[in-house]
Amino acid sequence: MTTTNITNVTEASWSENNPNELDYLRPNAFKFQIHNIPNTNYFCNAANIPEMNLPPAIQATPFVDVGNPGDKLEFGTLMIRFLIQEDMKNYKELYDWLVGLGFPQNRKQSKEWSDKQNYRFPDQDGNQAAKQKSDATLILLDSNNNPKINITFVDSFPISLQGLDFEISTGSTEYMQGVAMFKYSYYEVEVI
Repeated sequence: MTTTNITNVTEASWSENNPNELDYLRPNAFKFQIHNIPNTNYFCNAANIPEMNLPPAIQATPFVDVGNPGDKLEFGTLMIRFLIQEDMKNYKELYDWLVGLGFPQNRKQSKEWSDKQNYRFPDQDGNQAAKQKSDATLILLDSNNNPKINITFVDSFPISLQGLDFEISTGSTEYMQGVAMFKYSYYEVEVI
């Protein structure tokens, strides 16, 4: 039996099944953006790509029910965590958005919030529904910190802003973090 010694890597025969990119995705290499909460974007220190499910369509039979691929995708909840500024400016951005959507005291709160969003939609002054949602983008960075992948969450809107616990008994200084949850229609993954 004879063997061939390969002295140069380029001489090796690579199949199309082998990857040509050997860098790995880093969990700390990302940026997060939603247009109407710029202060929150800057201080975002965690975000997720939510789960995506396709529940099966069950076909009943006299014996064992048969599962078939479903036709309605379900998307999980988008979560971000961010450091809260001392003046709570970034926390208030999300607070105001939720109050604008939920108007707990009167309908005027929704109109006031909508009017503040006119800079985003100058041509849709009367269209309040269009101002309630905003696309969110999770930008994944490569090993050189250049944008590599955009994950766009279409028509995002906040559904939860977790409370803050203040405590005097802790010995060390830990900075406050906010957690916000978002719903969206779907997300798209685009390789740049």
